[in-house]
Amino acid sequence: MKGKILIDTSVWIDFFRGKDSKLIEQVGGLLKAGKAVYTGIIALELINGAKGNKELQVLHDAFDTMEKINEKETTCISAGRMGYEIARKGHTLGVVDLLIARIAIENDISLMTFDEHFKTIAKHSELRLISGMIF
Repeated sequence: MKGKILIDTSVWIDFFRGKDSKLIEQVGGLLKAGKAVYTGIIALELINGAKGNKELQVLHDAFDTMEKINEKETTCISAGRMGYEIARKGHTLGVVDLLIARIAIENDISLMTFDEHFKTIAKHSELRLISGMIF
């Protein structure tokens, strides 16, 4: 998985809104280079939030160009354990964020996100984040 980047829902939303030309260039570059990957849970979040058939088609077209990263049999349990450990340090996190983070950790890939919750996860785990421009 070396060099691959898991793009979080928060980044995809801004990318598809099309208002940030630097982000469009960056994510577009990752797509063209074959470095962008996604997970089922990210696809679920995006498809669930689609505003109509046109948006659904755009999403399906994007997913067709990317590699999908699947969770392992133990990923959900590991994500739950990670959340439990972080909660003991005073931080309650959503299960979707924990699952996405655990998938990135287990596949040794960085997560590109604008979601602040992942900073907390990264502070207490091996999660590697990309929050700014990488080019």
